[in-house]
Amino acid sequence: MAEFCKLPEEMAMQILSRLPPQSLMRFKGVHKSWYTMINSPKFIAKHLSNSMHNHSSICVLFKLSVLKNNNTRDNDEKETVFSLLTFCNDDDDHTEHIIHHVGDDITKNHVVGIKAKDLESVWIIGHCDGIICLGGLADSSNVILWNPALGEFKLLNLEPYPDQVMTSFGFGYDPKSKDYKVVNIGKPGEEEYGDGHILNNPPTVQVYTLGTNSWREIKTGSLETETTNMWPEEFDMYFKGFRYWGGREQIKEFDNFCDRNEEEYVRQLIISFDTVDEVFHHILFPDSLYESFACWYFNMNVIVWNESVALFGMDYGICEDYSRVLWVMEDFGGVVKGSWIKQFTFGTAAGLEKPLQFWNRDEILLVSNGHLVSCNIDTGKLKHLPIPNYMDFDHLEAAVYVNSIVGILEARN
Repeated sequence: MAEFCKLPEEMAMQILSRLPPQSLMRFKGVHKSWYTMINSPKFIAKHLSNSMHNHSSICVLFKLSVLKNNNTRDNDEKETVFSLLTFCNDDDDHTEHIIHHVGDDITKNHVVGIKAKDLESVWIIGHCDGIICLGGLADSSNVILWNPALGEFKLLNLEPYPDQVMTSFGFGYDPKSKDYKVVNIGKPGEEEYGDGHILNNPPTVQVYTLGTNSWREIKTGSLETETTNMWPEEFDMYFKGFRYWGGREQIKEFDNFCDRNEEEYVRQLIISFDTVDEVFHHILFPDSLYESFACWYFNMNVIVWNESVALFGMDYGICEDYSRVLWVMEDFGGVVKGSWIKQFTFGTAAGLEKPLQFWNRDEILLVSNGHLVSCNIDTGKLKHLPIPNYMDFDHLEAAVYVNSIVGILEARN
């Protein structure tokens, strides 16, 4: 080991940066030079890059409902748990998956300081560089950042606005300041005037920066037009300096309650947040999705596919076949609007009604008739994934992330 420690730093970095985080944490104590190297920003960035390009294993965080008593199915009492699983390919063709590791669920071990009774209201906000963001604790005013590989978590206490009726969160990385940010978008209540006139107040936004460990309010003019407000909803993701949500336009003013109930929402779209400039942008769906009310395009998920922003969801033009459609944005740089290309439509058997996450370019994680499966979109082949415990897949959430050694307990320079 002493001879190994004498390896040139670049060679040692090449070797060590390919090891899992748990091993690296132990190796910090081998030699002072290793401790310094493993904690360096250069090494952390290299290890993260290697983890992102390692397709032999896939890390997944599941929020699921399981039977309290695993020994029998006669007892139907359930509890919510979060479990960490790593799936590894057991052959060179990557055609089969096996469970390499089943992490301790955070219900029993309070890994992120969440009490079991609060787990049902917690949801996965997003993830970036191996850090997972959780929200919805108790009164929805708390957010947690968590690195499962390091076992580190940080509770971010947020003072909500008193008139806030809805909240949407996002999490991402600012490549300019090299820091992580949480975005809290609050929807204030409406104002009613004596003549029945109603005014929808614009969203309010606060940004948390990990390096400074502080929240601050930012301007939200980019979430408004002359006649509408834009409101982020679900399916958020981070990609290359931008945070994305599925969202909708909401009319600002109404003459009365009847007008509001009939015409409040204009159309759905994608809302993005530039983590560097801290400005919001909006991207319209493909034109064909607005052509017919019967399209029901609100089931589209915003995803990353083949290093591009994409929309994935049901193709309701041929819904009897349970077909799925993928639209990909070409020539898109986050702000400059590109063009939507219909990449493919593929059919699945009835029952594949809950897509969760793309593993990679060709495989998507789905729920099929009470089982978790991986579907190859090119061949249509299904692979059942071995998940322990009997669970309720109707309430399953999942996030595919990478193992990293990006710390969250110390502010970075």
